[in-house]
Amino acid sequence: MAKKKDEKDVLIVRDEKTGEISVVAGLQADGTPRRTPPKMENAQDFLQFDKNGDVLDNFFRNFFRQCKEPSRFGFYRIAADQAEDLFGVMKELLKDPTANAELLAPHKVDTSAYEKQVAQEQKTQKEQKQEQNQTNNVELQKQENMEQKQQENVQQNAQENKQENKQRQGYQPIDESRIDWQALEKNWGVKREELEQSGDLQKMLNYGKSDLVRVTPNFGGESFSLDARLSFRKDDDGNVRLVPHFIRKEQKLDEYKGHKFTPEEKKALKETGNLGRIVDLVDKATGEITPSFISIDRKTNEITDMPAARIRIPERIGKTEITPQEHEMLRAGLPVKDKLIERNDGRKFVTTLQVNVEQRGVEFVPGTGKSPRTVEKQSNKESTKVAQAAPQQEPGKQRRNTWTNKDGSIRPITKWKGVPFTEEQKADYVAGKTVKLENVSDDKGVPSTMYLRFNPDKGRPYRYDTNPDNAQKVAPANESRTQVAVNSQGKTNEATKNVNEPLQKGQTAPKDDIQQKQEKRKSKGMKV
Repeated sequence: MAKKKDEKDVLIVRDEKTGEISVVAGLQADGTPRRTPPKMENAQDFLQFDKNGDVLDNFFRNFFRQCKEPSRFGFYRIAADQAEDLFGVMKELLKDPTANAELLAPHKVDTSAYEKQVAQEQKTQKEQKQEQNQTNNVELQKQENMEQKQQENVQQNAQENKQENKQRQGYQPIDESRIDWQALEKNWGVKREELEQSGDLQKMLNYGKSDLVRVTPNFGGESFSLDARLSFRKDDDGNVRLVPHFIRKEQKLDEYKGHKFTPEEKKALKETGNLGRIVDLVDKATGEITPSFISIDRKTNEITDMPAARIRIPERIGKTEITPQEHEMLRAGLPVKDKLIERNDGRKFVTTLQVNVEQRGVEFVPGTGKSPRTVEKQSNKESTKVAQAAPQQEPGKQRRNTWTNKDGSIRPITKWKGVPFTEEQKADYVAGKTVKLENVSDDKGVPSTMYLRFNPDKGRPYRYDTNPDNAQKVAPANESRTQVAVNSQGKTNEATKNVNEPLQKGQTAPKDDIQQKQEKRKSKGMKV
């Protein structure tokens, strides 16, 4: 039977050095596959390929262009709608791909054509570069001969060429000579003089947006009066066109450039205007994946983005230094809360710092500004409450935070409640990410599943019973929900209210005849 056109595949990748099996979720900046564990709970991160599209071709072309060690990875494709059933089978087969080559053959992706294509492209580029160098050498020789005959003209030309090369190598604003001001005034009612007087022209020539201005677009001979922010964009031919950014009634926070917003991300965008993390955005035309920041234009409600590589994090703001830990938090998109800022004129205030696309850097998140005195009063009140609730310290002993370093960065840990961390988990924890741990003993000593993440507000690692990245309400993992409630929280239900022994991982009812008889015997109630 022919497969449907809308069927999609996912890629399984095997690290041939370590034997690690993962699902492809995109490309890293260095060209290596961005991987996620092959579990259906991570399905939203899987990079899916339309069988009739060219996304798969673009992925492998970019992979071979950017990855320094492509032979390290082997790729296998499976149908997305059968992924849950095939993950376990593929994982077992890939433990020994040589012995299971025949069974894996229908799924193995032959990447040799992509590798040859990219190699040929690189060879052609190298040859073209060599030819260009030879041409440049010939031109240089001609220029030297010309210098001997016409020294003064050559010096003048050399100065002009030097200035031209400097402009090419450095930052180049939009060439205003490419702008058809007469057409803009006719079609949009936009006048150069008004933009220049307001200071918006300078912003637009430097790839920014104007403030809200009144435009009168002409459609079918009829004019409309609207408010919009304006920007200039260059096409492939170097021509400049006007891009209007009209005001939207509300933000449409469903999907943007291949990224589906989670409830937590929607909340962050609505409250702060910033997504709060870096996500991979897909160019529909080329299939290129770019790690990017996302923000909301607060004046138009438009979703905007910028590649993470183009964001610049300052070393200081005014007289205030940005610490290495704060720099890393900002680079990851996280907010730096209650940061005391001292301006160059000596004025001080407390605010939240975060990367914003519209600012093309770090902004003071609106609505978070406070005076140092207000923050001090709030801090004193909280400290008083903590001091009253905390146990008294012994005289002469100073309490210190063992979870952070002197510079405020997160101190590495290697295990939690006897469960050792993998190298990846160690790195994730120090980076402030959530770490999932299996077989952690609960209060009754029974293994359970839990999540751990450093809490900056509390200054210590904080345990969660469900992934805090996926849900706001803290609830135990599905396989441990009843176990945690009974063993650690002292709760019960009709099936377990008379069971004396601790429940095991995944257990929701009496497990054997002894517990069942115990349940029946003790559930009869008191005779009257």
